[in-house]
Amino acid sequence: MKRVSVLLIVVIFLAGCAGKAEPVRMTDFALGTVCSVTLYDPDKESLLPEVFSRMREYENILSRNIPDSEISDLNRNAGVAPVAMSDIAYSLLDMGLRYGDISRGLFDITIAPVTELWGIGTDHAAVPDSALLQKTLSHVDYHRLILDGEKQTAFLEERESAVDLGGIAKGYIGDLICDFLRKEHVSGGILDLGGNILVFGKKPDGSDFRVGIQNPFKPRGNYIGIVSMKEGTVVTSGIYERFFEQGGMKYHHIFDTRTGYPVDNELAGVSIITDVSAAGDALSTTVFAMGLEEGKAFLESLPGTEGVFITRDNRVIITSGLKDRFTAAR
Repeated sequence: MKRVSVLLIVVIFLAGCAGKAEPVRMTDFALGTVCSVTLYDPDKESLLPEVFSRMREYENILSRNIPDSEISDLNRNAGVAPVAMSDIAYSLLDMGLRYGDISRGLFDITIAPVTELWGIGTDHAAVPDSALLQKTLSHVDYHRLILDGEKQTAFLEERESAVDLGGIAKGYIGDLICDFLRKEHVSGGILDLGGNILVFGKKPDGSDFRVGIQNPFKPRGNYIGIVSMKEGTVVTSGIYERFFEQGGMKYHHIFDTRTGYPVDNELAGVSIITDVSAAGDALSTTVFAMGLEEGKAFLESLPGTEGVFITRDNRVIITSGLKDRFTAAR
């Protein structure tokens, strides 16, 4: 579904108050990664299988890698005819177009032809021919995806265009799952969707959630810092887990929509702290592509949104709203 997250974000589970019942947890493979769901209500344990069932149901709608998904149907009909979309798919496509505008095209859900050409994450990953890459890049333009709200259809105007929701779908699915759990009166919990962390409700002891952000230059379990937060999400984009090497160079999976090549700047990773995980997905990609200075200024302009930047020379920079909520590791 989405890229396998590059910087692992780990929720630090603090011991609850004495006498409190233990949380219930289920871990399984879904959305292309290992996912874990923790609920603070032991009597809600029966919801856990339903949560994973819903994840797979949504993935079967939204993944371009599943042949009978709605997105695969949309891509097959590119340049041919509009395709009817479910509420779930239509809403996410609409959100993707809005973040295309917000990012000035740095986040583009029609990036599929470029990602397909590079093949990162497959056994045939390779640097493409530059002329072919530029030709392929010419088919990437979210403005060519036409949505009809009255008919609830989507249409790719150009035959060579294709949609890939991998940069936003995991967060969107996480948001849907949190909505479901709230409707089921779950008092609080944590979703770890392989790099998208969502926390909702309250912990039994009433304290804030603490989310540790993995140091990308050290083994897993080593944090660069801890973010304290109430309800919300932490989403990360970075360069250190999904890449290939060719000719002594590393090529990662976050593409610059202006060049068709992986983004090349001073950043190793960006973590977004916000309320909506789908927004965190889109913003993490956008801000990573912007680079440190522009990306930090951009986040400072957005209400309710903060960021942690990790540079390739191991500096950690945070936005102003995290001053009292971020604790750097010693």
